[in-house]
Amino acid sequence: MAISTTTPSPAGYGWLVNATSVDASGCETLKAAVAGKSLVIDRLTVNTGASALTITVGEDESGGAVEAALVGPISMAANSSLQWDFSGWPTFGLRLTAGKSLTIDTSGAGAICVFARGRVV
Repeated sequence: MAISTTTPSPAGYGWLVNATSVDASGCETLKAAVAGKSLVIDRLTVNTGASALTITVGEDESGGAVEAALVGPISMAANSSLQWDFSGWPTFGLRLTAGKSLTIDTSGAGAICVFARGRVV
């Protein structure tokens, strides 16, 4: 279980994360928490490779699983993609609890790619 993340620099403000893993079971951190601040997700895309997986995106990790689910658990077919846009009305972003990290957990081994865009408030 390991996730590899890159953090491209946005031209304006906020954060971007591109993460890939061949096994995100056991819960992996996509974006670390910021003390006293909330991460806000504006866009989220999850892609699966050759394996069908159930994914859960959430806040923090507890006992090898997402502590609080934000999206999911959702069953995804092999070689599929799901995308969420939280940037418009009425949500204007999906706000995490202050001091909580953005995490993902999968039902087992299998390639995934996650792209997330957001800001800190």
